[in-house]
Amino acid sequence: MRSRPSKLFLLAGPILALTLAACSASVSTAHIGSLQIGSTKDFTSETTTFGPQDTIYAKATGSNLPNPVTLKAQVIAEAVTGQAANAPIPELDQSYDLATDSTVTLTYTPPTAGWPTGTYKIVVTMLDGATQRDQKSEEFKVSG
Repeated sequence: MRSRPSKLFLLAGPILALTLAACSASVSTAHIGSLQIGSTKDFTSETTTFGPQDTIYAKATGSNLPNPVTLKAQVIAEAVTGQAANAPIPELDQSYDLATDSTVTLTYTPPTAGWPTGTYKIVVTMLDGATQRDQKSEEFKVSG
């Protein structure tokens, strides 16, 4: 004798699918949409190569923010003349609180003696409270 599935069993599949969809919609997908480096504040000239006296601009976008987050930017001297390898440069740290999807512009002016030649990296980290949601980095070079 062949049994037929109960009506309750037939309803369980769609109910489970709806429950899973509702749960996944509540999970935060906040992220850094983009990180760009340029030689002009309006980013008409995106580049990753600079001279010692150039101002360096970076633009980071916080996307899909369900609640406020903090973007923290740090510059690392990866392989720079006169610096330890992969050394953070704390005086260039920046932090921005974002309440909604938005873009921040980071401005790095050269020191009086100019940027030492070498390779640097800008690292932007998105924090939701104490939880890291995303991180992006971009390298740039200074040549004399």
